[in-house]
Amino acid sequence: MVEINLTIVIQVVQFLILVFILNRILFRPISQAIEERDEKISAWEEKTRTLQETVRIKIESYEKELVEVRAKAQEEQQQLSNELKEREEEKVGAVFEEAAQMVASTKQALQEETKRLGQELRRQAEEMAQMVAEKVLGRKVS
Repeated sequence: MVEINLTIVIQVVQFLILVFILNRILFRPISQAIEERDEKISAWEEKTRTLQETVRIKIESYEKELVEVRAKAQEEQQQLSNELKEREEEKVGAVFEEAAQMVASTKQALQEETKRLGQELRRQAEEMAQMVAEKVLGRKVS
């Protein structure tokens, strides 16, 4: 059997004193350190969630802005392309107009030259006819 005597009471008191001392020196500081660490982790998690949300919002904003910039760039490119086509058409039209003027002036110059050559040929033909007539008739024809 178990005998209850003074040594058991002293051991129980010593155990209680040890538990009290360990609680003050070891268990409470460890508990506080664990609670502080848990609080820090919670704060970091909240900060991380906040940063992730901020990053998500900024990425969405960036992507939206990127789409707008691309659309604007495409619109400007189309506008420049249209302007280039208009200028090209104007230049081609000017070249055609200049070519038509050159053709007309060349045609007129050819007509004038043809007329002049025709007159020259008539004059020469008349002179030749007169010479032939003079030779055939043997006298001068006026």
